[in-house]
Amino acid sequence: MNHQPLSVAVPWSLSHYIPLNGFHPLYRSLFDQAPPSVELHAWDNVKLHNRFGRDIEIRDIVLRAANEENSKLKKLGDQSIEKAYQEYFWPPNHALMDGLAGDIEFHHTAPYPSLKRPFVFHCESFTSIFLPFAQQGSGEFKNHEKLRDHYRQIFENPLCLGIFSHIPETLESISRFFASTDIDRKLFSSKIGLSLKAIADQDIPEKYSLSRPTFLFVNSANQNPANFFRRGGHIVLRFWKEFIITNGRDGLLMLRCTKPSDEDLRDYGVDASFMKDETGRSIIWAEDYLANHEINALMASAHFFLLPSSSLHSVSIMQAMTLGTIPVVTDTVGTAVYLEDEQHGIVLRGVRAAIWYIDENTGILVDRYGKTPSLDDSLVAQMTNRIFSLLDTNDAYQQMRSRAMAHARQRFSGDAFSQDFWNAVLVLYKSHKESTSTHDPLPNKTAHSLQDCILQGDGWARVFEGVTQPRKKIYTGQSQSTVWELGGAVIHAHGNPVMELSDWSVFARYFNPEAPETTFANTLGELGGKYLSLREDIRGDAKRWARYRQYLAHRLIGFISRALMPYPELHSFVARMLKRLRNKSNSEPEFELVLQGVSGYNVLRYFHKFYAIPQSEGAFVPDKARSGGYSSSYSGNTADKVLRKIGNAAKEAIQAAPNKDDSMSPHLVIDGFLGFNIIRFGGEFYAILKNEGAFEYDKILSKGYSKSFSGYSISEVQEAISMNVSTQEAVAFELKSKEKQAGV
Repeated sequence: MNHQPLSVAVPWSLSHYIPLNGFHPLYRSLFDQAPPSVELHAWDNVKLHNRFGRDIEIRDIVLRAANEENSKLKKLGDQSIEKAYQEYFWPPNHALMDGLAGDIEFHHTAPYPSLKRPFVFHCESFTSIFLPFAQQGSGEFKNHEKLRDHYRQIFENPLCLGIFSHIPETLESISRFFASTDIDRKLFSSKIGLSLKAIADQDIPEKYSLSRPTFLFVNSANQNPANFFRRGGHIVLRFWKEFIITNGRDGLLMLRCTKPSDEDLRDYGVDASFMKDETGRSIIWAEDYLANHEINALMASAHFFLLPSSSLHSVSIMQAMTLGTIPVVTDTVGTAVYLEDEQHGIVLRGVRAAIWYIDENTGILVDRYGKTPSLDDSLVAQMTNRIFSLLDTNDAYQQMRSRAMAHARQRFSGDAFSQDFWNAVLVLYKSHKESTSTHDPLPNKTAHSLQDCILQGDGWARVFEGVTQPRKKIYTGQSQSTVWELGGAVIHAHGNPVMELSDWSVFARYFNPEAPETTFANTLGELGGKYLSLREDIRGDAKRWARYRQYLAHRLIGFISRALMPYPELHSFVARMLKRLRNKSNSEPEFELVLQGVSGYNVLRYFHKFYAIPQSEGAFVPDKARSGGYSSSYSGNTADKVLRKIGNAAKEAIQAAPNKDDSMSPHLVIDGFLGFNIIRFGGEFYAILKNEGAFEYDKILSKGYSKSFSGYSISEVQEAISMNVSTQEAVAFELKSKEKQAGV
């Protein structure tokens, strides 16, 4: 134990952690300042994406594990909390979590442990533990008895080593809700603190003159635009009218958030016309997402950080005090952990009394969000009076600022938080090992194969400073491309797909055929400009690269041949070796794409057998085809047999159609596109050469045309023609068509 570091699995890059804020800055110091006795492992989504894209074997291993978990899921009762919980967890996440190396797991906010190895859990809010079954601010716990039973099993499990929180009310609520002595023994109070790396510049600049004070409002740590009113943005704007108009003062208000609509602002008592008049003068809106160092710069330049919020906003409060900015906050649950009123900042009263109460069913403290006009009026008045008093009293601001900075250095040390937490975890794990006779699990094949896909070096900073909720970065049009930013990666998809929670997983397209095909990269540059094209055609790109490589190889061989001409024996030897290599490379591969786009299917050869799978359902996985994992598929010993099966199925579908409208008859859509006619038939589009007669579906299936293309849209077919037919060929096709029409 003293010689081998404790290995900790951190599954925060899995898709179910997205609504839980993934690599939340509240926990960054546990990573940046972890002691040498702790090794931390988390997946690097970009590395995983690249590995799964090229390594079929490891992809199949993960897919089999995910399918096994899915089979277990289907056996659970449809209405049970357990099933809903496991569906949210998602089968591929089980497989990826199992494959992540570590002696123990570390979870935050809401527990989703594998229950196959020990775990520790840290949380700030009690309600968030039950995500997605309970939401902060809802004021109630539906099915609280079923929730208690389900989560009690998790926390009472011997693999749960400890439950930590820095908020006393959270630990009290956990104890009261579960009423379990086993769980009570696992409750621990923790410190909290900021990572040194989270405050980029330790030399805090001097503030500008208080004759024109600067105020800053940030809606949330994840900068979610939906949080404007919950964080008290409307209170800030109402205060600003009092500051500028009623009292005639001069100052600057900076708001880092998306600007709400005038209608929404009016609903919360904000003078929208005043806001419009002052925007660009005394009000500056920073609506785009800002990186951590940019928030630091804004915070350091401000005199006051305004946060009249309904809920706690830990990171921003610590950040403000560390950077010498006085926080103006409310008395919501948890604030007392961070500062004392009039000593380290301004605490506005009334929020706790107005929105927090004891739930009669559970006996725990819950909050209910909603419009509270009288409370809003009180908060605006308190903010105005308290800030004016501080500004108008000699040296009062500077004295409070000095106390706040000293308090932050003492209480919010990231190093102290990290050392205290990990030392406690090490003790718990040692005790667990001594009290159990279980042996260490056998090495996980997936973990060994993917060990180079974990975060390393600068990767930790990238994920902690990246957006914790998906944010659209580039959108080039409905039929073109979208690029999102999430968790330190950029994610590209064609078009503008509706993304489900699980779709953000790097494994989504392999497990769910309907998931959008995505590309993960560290930077936009790594995407290679694919978001600029009308529609990326992977196979077309592959063909172009293959031709280019062929050209380079031909040039290289010619150069070597000319260089060796003066040495006949050496030239002959190299020629023989080259011939052997060519013969070897031309041997039959185990996998081959035979036909593309036949009635929506791709036909492939895998060793001696042929398969047809839907074009829209991702890459070909042999086990998936054999086990019926595709929505439909066909197989046979020859390609012709498979084509006949596709044709028969298509005919049956046409005959079985209740309304045989004209979509089941061929219709000419475009006459003569680069020598091809484009025909619509049965909901698809087909292109055949103009000089090869009328369209016949059977002839398409039997490859009776010399060239043909198909797709689900006209543009898709046109692009396929453009990428596979040269200008010279198109001219030749057109001439042949005209000759045929002229009877030549």
